[in-house]
Amino acid sequence: MGLFDRFKKTNDELEAIVKSVENDASNNYKDAAQEDFRKFLAKFDELKNSGNLNEKQIAHYDEIKSRFEVELKGFHH
Repeated sequence: MGLFDRFKKTNDELEAIVKSVENDASNNYKDAAQEDFRKFLAKFDELKNSGNLNEKQIAHYDEIKSRFEVELKGFHH
């Protein structure tokens, strides 16, 4: 972790997964969106539990998690 990483609002690993979920959902790739959302949840928990996210990042990704939970609720075949 670099000197300024604790001040960043976003995390590069999580941002890549978020973009993938959003891309899959917008293209109606339901299974891929659900799978990427599970990856997001796992990575978010891992980073949060290991102390690699600051409070702002946790709040930011908690909001994204809540949004995805609502958007992807009925998103399956």
